[in-house]
Amino acid sequence: MNRPPFSPDVALSARRALGMSPQEVAEQMNVCGVPTDVSLVHAWESGEYGPAEHELIALADVLWCRTTELMGIGEPRTLTQYRLARQFTTAKLARSVGMDTVRYERAEEQGVWPGDERQTAALLRLLNLTPLQLSKVTVQVGPSWSAASMRPRSNPSRVRSR
Repeated sequence: MNRPPFSPDVALSARRALGMSPQEVAEQMNVCGVPTDVSLVHAWESGEYGPAEHELIALADVLWCRTTELMGIGEPRTLTQYRLARQFTTAKLARSVGMDTVRYERAEEQGVWPGDERQTAALLRLLNLTPLQLSKVTVQVGPSWSAASMRPRSNPSRVRSR
């Protein structure tokens, strides 16, 4: 899978704003379970190398910022960017929506959503997407789903009486 977009300047600014050294960032990345050394942090900040998705997610946690900030984007424009904005790896999101990881990765690569209604509802909930947002970043080819089928059901206990 391709590396996500990355803004070295944002990462450097975020680290400096926290008063952290590159060594401290590397140490905290290791605490997060993402093996990192100081030379890798320097490579990211110089733009020589960009972090992989799992590294980007951990780096956002370490630097107390959003992944979208580190990607240098305002709002997500692709399914991949929406997933990273919510800090999901492909494997974790695929598992969470009940889809094979390879099939999910193919959906992101091709911009085609093959999910059924249950998988689509789970994707919308997990990525905090509306059906319209999903339709803007993908083409739907699987079993039919519609905005109407994804609307929340009314809850009679929440209806006020006059």
